Amino acid sequence: MLNAKPSDQSAPAPEPEKTPVPRLFGRLRPPDAPAPPPIGPGSLPTQPDGEVVLPIDSAKTFIGPNGTYYDDHWRWMDWMGRTRSWNWAAATTFGGWLAYRRLYRLAALHLAWLGLLLALALNGVPVPLIAALLVAGALVLGLYGNTLYFRRFKRVAVDVGQRHAEHRARLDALAAAGGTSRRAVWTVAGAGALVAILIVALTRVGVGEIELYF
Repeated sequence: MLNAKPSDQSAPAPEPEKTPVPRLFGRLRPPDAPAPPPIGPGSLPTQPDGEVVLPIDSAKTFIGPNGTYYDDHWRWMDWMGRTRSWNWAAATTFGGWLAYRRLYRLAALHLAWLGLLLALALNGVPVPLIAALLVAGALVLGLYGNTLYFRRFKRVAVDVGQRHAEHRARLDALAAAGGTSRRAVWTVAGAGALVAILIVALTRVGVGEIELYF
């Protein structure tokens, strides 16, 4: 009996590799939507509503430690159209979180807020009112800390995208502009202690007396 030869069948042609397509930060691009055009220095692709498209993989590079936490919360806020989400670290560290995340201007403003509360307390304002104002400030930071941090990321990401064309250069610039700073926390803590000492000293000599009118 003759051995039957297998029929000659041409091997299926390999499927062409799919080119990765940039996605909007926090939103999945529809499969049939056109890919954003290549971006270079001085220009960034935008959505139809004019919002700038940010690289989806750049957030964790900017954030540094705990990048997954903030990346997930920012995506959730963007998907749900929310303007806030709760952050315990921002609410309970008396401005230390702001300094740690390099939100220096906001950290300075919060330090001034604490100094004002101390001055009011030393000049006869009821302690329950001071405590209520302190809690209110903590609640505002807890509710809007992630939002403030997200806004800073977007500002930095747009600036970096306009100044650098290479992807590697953009990631390096984001890492340099973001991350965390323990030194800033100690600096703010030291500045707070000096401000408190100054306010107490001025109050004791009578210079810091404040007349309140309601």
